[in-house]
Amino acid sequence: MKKPILLIFTALLAIITLESFEAGKRRDGTDPGHTGSPGDSLKTCIVCHGGVNEFQAGWITSNIPESGFEPGKTYTITATNTNIGFNIFGFQVSPQAKDGKLVGEIIVTNKTETKLVGDNKYITYTVFGVDGQDSKSWSFDWKAPDETVNEVTFYGAFNSNMDGHKFSDKTTTTNLRVFRKGFTSVKETQTNISNWIAYKPFGSNQINLNGHSNDNGLMEVTLYNLKGQKTWSKSFLVQTGNNNISEEITELPAGIYVLNFNLNGSNLTKKVYLP
Repeated sequence: MKKPILLIFTALLAIITLESFEAGKRRDGTDPGHTGSPGDSLKTCIVCHGGVNEFQAGWITSNIPESGFEPGKTYTITATNTNIGFNIFGFQVSPQAKDGKLVGEIIVTNKTETKLVGDNKYITYTVFGVDGQDSKSWSFDWKAPDETVNEVTFYGAFNSNMDGHKFSDKTTTTNLRVFRKGFTSVKETQTNISNWIAYKPFGSNQINLNGHSNDNGLMEVTLYNLKGQKTWSKSFLVQTGNNNISEEITELPAGIYVLNFNLNGSNLTKKVYLP
């Protein structure tokens, strides 16, 4: 009788030790390649933490002037994770080109709370940079690339947690797109996607997506219900110009949904009614 009890106790101890190790590991930064960028295959914190991605504009800011960055100059970038009621925060940010390559140089200015990973392509938190109440910010410097680069997108994924309990995790993505000073096409290229609509004929299992794109690439389309729960997601290759996409979608109750389109750092969100 004592032997089975001992085995059970040993197994439980091993599980607790493993979970403690994993929790400690995650408190000291995250693995490279989880910013939600196309170059990172759209991977974010949900790979480990579960849940759904929510997009929130404005979580990455900078002191780059409206006229644009100057090649070779250094600027300060700030990433802010804000979620009321949460007290443990994480992040990962990377400045990338459309093909996923690192653009410019990330410079750590707070070695206590931030560090570089993935051959210096990503900046993330350390074990001393996770605690906060309702909000947490991290700052770092970025040295702009040479004059051949016209635009850069800072991709970021953030995770919020309550006392280390995994079930309460919340993952948020954001991005900041900046342009070189003197780049004349800024206004024309700031929006990659526009005028996209979605409709589902009554009694049909097909959802139709129509819209215009100013860029080629892999567009992720995600459907959420009004509770914020992801009900459907699909990625499509789109071309510059007008696109018409039809996809089978089943077991979707009639109602109002929130539809998010993401293409190369541009996001478009709108409410739709699907019968």
